[in-house]
Amino acid sequence: MFVEGEVEVTIKDPMLSSTDEHNLKLWLQRAFKANSCYRISKLKHGPGKLIRAVVAINTRVLPESEWKRLEADPPDALLMAQFIERAFSGEGVCVVVGKPSMKAS
Repeated sequence: MFVEGEVEVTIKDPMLSSTDEHNLKLWLQRAFKANSCYRISKLKHGPGKLIRAVVAINTRVLPESEWKRLEADPPDALLMAQFIERAFSGEGVCVVVGKPSMKAS
């Protein structure tokens, strides 16, 4: 299962030299812990080094008890947003905008 949500990321990585779409997608994918970012779509540039994108983060990078709680029915939007934000480990700030959802693999 995956948690999918729209994120807004303010990049603070001084090593990111190019802001073309391909390099931004690669940077964003690597910015999530344990290679958990499965899919990136709808990437948009904002002012400066601000980007928005829809990401799908794999829940199975968590210990079993945590991913079972995350995948519980009914889904908890706050818990899913916290999961996405905690999975981000890049040099920058990641904020979930909107309501995340669970997606099957």
